[in-house]
Amino acid sequence: MEAIKKTCKKGRHPLRNLSLKWSFGLYALGCLAVALALSMSVTLVCSRLSGDLYDRYEREHLADISREGSLLVDGEIVDHLTMYTGNLYSYYTPEDRRLHRLYGRLTILAYPLSFGLSIALSGVVFYRRKLKRPLTQLNQASERIAHGDLDFRVQGENRNEMGRLLDSFETMRSALAENYRNLFRMMEERKSVQAAFAHDLRTPLTVLRGYSDYLRKYYPEKLPPEKVRQTLCTMDQHISRLENYVSLMGKITHLEQTSPHPVPVFLPAFCEKLRKTGIMLCGETCFHMRVEGGGSAAFDPELVERAFENFLSNALRHARSQVLCDVRKEEEFLLLCVEDDGPGFSPEALKRAAEPYFRDGARDGEHFGLGLYICRILAEKHGGALELSNGANGARVSARFRLSPQK
Repeated sequence: MEAIKKTCKKGRHPLRNLSLKWSFGLYALGCLAVALALSMSVTLVCSRLSGDLYDRYEREHLADISREGSLLVDGEIVDHLTMYTGNLYSYYTPEDRRLHRLYGRLTILAYPLSFGLSIALSGVVFYRRKLKRPLTQLNQASERIAHGDLDFRVQGENRNEMGRLLDSFETMRSALAENYRNLFRMMEERKSVQAAFAHDLRTPLTVLRGYSDYLRKYYPEKLPPEKVRQTLCTMDQHISRLENYVSLMGKITHLEQTSPHPVPVFLPAFCEKLRKTGIMLCGETCFHMRVEGGGSAAFDPELVERAFENFLSNALRHARSQVLCDVRKEEEFLLLCVEDDGPGFSPEALKRAAEPYFRDGARDGEHFGLGLYICRILAEKHGGALELSNGANGARVSARFRLSPQK
């Protein structure tokens, strides 16, 4: 309903959408027409008032300054003449003389004053009706952005240059707001990752500290060699776990700084490469792949491959006997889906499995809970998104990667 009202309003005021140069031209023509009418009216009124003043003195004093005479040619009268011996202006009172001079000056100044005022008036009216409101909006919007406030909208009423400028400013504001939201979300996730990282480091560090104290206290006199070997193996496992933690943190930091580099990719060849990777990781009888569509598309193949490998790693931990993969183009996206025949996602996992360091109760305790989080970062970096669901047989993970226009 609101859109209909706006359309109706625009239909009733088509001149609002004229460009600024045409609008100013119309305002100027209108004001010039008013100036012409005003100057002609002033001239006409002044001429009439001056004529009335002259007629009044002519009736009263014409006989005093005129003499009747005749024109003779060869002694014959050919015409009658009226001879004036004075000027009616000399009979004007001081007040009437001032009025006579005023009427003359107004007649002379009517045109330049009227047209000068019309030009100034057209500029003032044009500014107030076409420029003042959008400039005020831009000024207020820039002040709010300067103070870090992006929770507003800039909306132009007209479709002229100022309206398009406001629309461009709104596009910039919405892009800034989206970037700020993404930055805030990344900062919060980084805090969450760091907190979880610090928490998970405590267990291996505590174990290493305990075994270190244990060896220092009982070795070499009181511990048999086999016990020492077992203790060292356990310590080595926890050291490897710490190394994996540090490596994963480095990968996450690198991913946050990575930008996709789209290149033209021939989809059948790329999907064949994914199929070989899936067979190598899952086995030929366990992995099944379906591809829809062909041709070429522009995307970053390395980012998509990394997401695919993480999908397979996640599916292999839960699959009973098979992993299914679908690859297809959907309009401006490349869709990559991996489904396993395991128990599926729990309700809590459906909400939080893509968060950093999330572990479902059924998961392996050695798993860090970063695989799907990394996949989500990869998809979002490529202009897409990650979606978790439960399919007919088990868990289903889908990622969309935005395709770039091909040159």
